[in-house]
Amino acid sequence: MHPESQEHLDALLVFAKEEEPLPGKKSSLMDINDFWTILIVDDEEDVHEITRIALKDYSFQGRGVRLISAYSGHDVKTILAREKEIALILLDVVMEEEDTGLTLVEYIRNNLGNNAVRIVLRTGQPGKAPEQTVISRYDINDYKTKPEFTAQKLFTCVTSCLRAYKSLRTIERNREGLESIINSSSIVFDNPSFYKFGHRVLDQLHAILKFDREPGIDTAYFVGMPNGQVLLMAGTGAHAKMEGTPLEEVLPRSILTEYERLASVGGEVVQVDKYLGIFKSKEGFVSLLYVKNNIPLGSVEKYLLRIYANNISIGFDNIRLAREIINTQKEVILTLGEVVETRSQETAHHVKRVAEVCYVLAKKIGMDEKTAELLRLASPMHDVGKIGVPETILNKPGKLTSAEFEIIKKHAQTGYEILCKSNRSIMKTAAVVALQHHERWDGKGYPQGLKGKDIHVFGRIAAIADVFDALSHKRCYKEAWPLERILDTFKRDAGSHFDPELVEIFISNINEFLGINRRFPQ
Repeated sequence: MHPESQEHLDALLVFAKEEEPLPGKKSSLMDINDFWTILIVDDEEDVHEITRIALKDYSFQGRGVRLISAYSGHDVKTILAREKEIALILLDVVMEEEDTGLTLVEYIRNNLGNNAVRIVLRTGQPGKAPEQTVISRYDINDYKTKPEFTAQKLFTCVTSCLRAYKSLRTIERNREGLESIINSSSIVFDNPSFYKFGHRVLDQLHAILKFDREPGIDTAYFVGMPNGQVLLMAGTGAHAKMEGTPLEEVLPRSILTEYERLASVGGEVVQVDKYLGIFKSKEGFVSLLYVKNNIPLGSVEKYLLRIYANNISIGFDNIRLAREIINTQKEVILTLGEVVETRSQETAHHVKRVAEVCYVLAKKIGMDEKTAELLRLASPMHDVGKIGVPETILNKPGKLTSAEFEIIKKHAQTGYEILCKSNRSIMKTAAVVALQHHERWDGKGYPQGLKGKDIHVFGRIAAIADVFDALSHKRCYKEAWPLERILDTFKRDAGSHFDPELVEIFISNINEFLGINRRFPQ
């Protein structure tokens, strides 16, 4: 710029004549991410006009500026309520009141808790707000008198403030991302299903990196299967609805080449707009997290991706171990249940069928997957208390005497006492089922004589499952009943023996329950 032009512009900053304000671009037509937003606060129109002229062609790190004008304290509060990404406020001290600007500083910092926005006080009456007092007492970033605030000094001040704002936002973004990673862990890890785990991984990834603000994001989570295949567990963007697809059919060739190089040891592939994390467990299982962005990934995104991906790899191992524990628990429970049923000469598949009927019926009444699965795992223990009943009673082919029936009735309480000492959710559920599966809707059951919905839903479901299996299969004291007779019995006993709502759902879905019998034949 020619020295005379610079001198003229500097003079305008103080002595500009009254003119109509320049029309600003409408924010709705602007991509906010392409601009630094600056709020000009002054009750003199000339100051707004001159600042716009001075910053007309201003650019910092490839982004121009978006200027918003406010003429009073009320204007500022209204604008701050809707604008969340203001980087800098050029703030007059004296407006409707002598200390309006200073009051606004306290409002921004204390009431709004906004410590990121840079605030530069501009005053034409320094005597009203002495520099030393203001800087010591108020959280501002610069103090300028209007006569000294030349165009060059404005340029320097704005650049310095935007650089500081960017650094603060980067730090804040890292902090938010790290907090999101920590908070997301419990959400992501609380699911033993690899497919659901994968979807949770991607949901939280989008939240952490705020990918929901941008179009064209492709993400994918893969898991290596025991047969050696690496399959897509969950995907978004171009990879949505591709679950179960092999890795080779999803990833681009350039990424596949890098994967093949690192598959045996694990590692990371970081390209301009792509990221691939490959994680190996001690037992050789592999999980992969892939991200493709439509714009280059920034340093913050790469940093958070790396931390999140490593965290997820640990979570993957935890999920796999949890599944092993659950499968072991299931196996132990099934084995113990089958041993108990063998004593009473019932079929080996009785406890499996009861477990499956309980699960399906629970899902039909709207029970969530986690709770229904818990019931399926626990219900094979429903008759564990029979371990304390003599075999002569258990296997008696004829009708039991009153004394014998009193003995066999004790198995519900005995089973509860065996199971209730554990704090594990499976064992707690099994204890409820063992205790209440012989309770009746009309209160004439045992051992507690509970009535209606005082009976836990686990007990009401298990009662139907246990009786259905007993009626539809041969026992030492009876032959298997035909389906028509079984259905007539349930219809007759709905509202007396069984929960009538559950019976209605059970009968309307009878084909599914008969399918369980076919899957686990006698």
